[in-house]
Amino acid sequence: MSVPRRRRSRLPSEGVCRMMKRQGDRVVDVGARSITDAHHFAHEAMATVFELYIVEEDETYARQGAQAAFAEVDRLELEMSRFLSNSDISRLNDAEPGQTVALGMDSFECLCRAKEMFGKTGGAFDISIGALYACWLHEDRTLRQPSPKEIQHAHALTGLNHLELDEEGFCAEVLTEGVQFDLGGIGKGYAAEKVAEILREWSLGQALVLAGASSVLSVSVPEGMSGWPMKLRNPENPNEVLARFELKEGAVSGSGRQKGQHIIDPRSVDVGPVKGRLAAWSVAPDAIAADASSTAFMMLSDEEINEYCLANARTAAIILPHADSGEFSSRTVRCFGELEEIELEA
Repeated sequence: MSVPRRRRSRLPSEGVCRMMKRQGDRVVDVGARSITDAHHFAHEAMATVFELYIVEEDETYARQGAQAAFAEVDRLELEMSRFLSNSDISRLNDAEPGQTVALGMDSFECLCRAKEMFGKTGGAFDISIGALYACWLHEDRTLRQPSPKEIQHAHALTGLNHLELDEEGFCAEVLTEGVQFDLGGIGKGYAAEKVAEILREWSLGQALVLAGASSVLSVSVPEGMSGWPMKLRNPENPNEVLARFELKEGAVSGSGRQKGQHIIDPRSVDVGPVKGRLAAWSVAPDAIAADASSTAFMMLSDEEINEYCLANARTAAIILPHADSGEFSSRTVRCFGELEEIELEA
């Protein structure tokens, strides 16, 4: 087998590309470990664990490809994390209004996709929501009741209309002082897509990418399989499987509300914390759209979700009501869009 062109990036040490303990709070789970030919590799990055299942006869070659893919995740984290002072996003957050900030191609592309998803979801997915979370939540993340003036001020600092992107110069400009951006809701999906690109370059296309506990991307399905087996779990009780299906192509991502957590709807001053949704999953053509839309589905109405799925090809949604809504059971899990042969647990 010929070795494809390798990128000039630092490979992680062999010690970080190994079997690791699976996270316990998954809202999306896979049955890939039952595939005897799938090699499993894992790597800590972006405050989570990235995992790869690769079907390849040569385990050493598969490991080398996984190391190259994980090196790309590390590079993206350095460029896009708001927690690193010299990252593109930190420089953007520190910029004065009207100042032009030159960005790397990946940060710029991720911001473009974030702005695209902001438009497609009617503002429900918003990477500038930090001011609203600070308004509605105490430092320990418990709910507080802000004054109307505080809410209005936070909303004035929310929305991607405050961000202007120059596609010719790969530059960005923040239009309003105090607006902050965080790619955490879309960055892992973007990284998963870049991992898939690396694996294809290495001719390791029969693979599955897991970006943390909630996002899964099928690079391609191994020969002899109809799809990667997926399980959707109750975020309040991870041992409870709510639904099963096979992921043939694209990605699935889940957003779930753990006990004590709150979801803030950025679209209206009158909305605030979301009630009535325990979890939402999105099946989409790519991991970026799946990540962003699963977040939005926690806030959108059933009618809005149905319209979104109809407007976007190869897109589906699975919604789990909260127990407080009086609808909580697997039989009331609601499905929208194009999703074949989903099996709801009794």
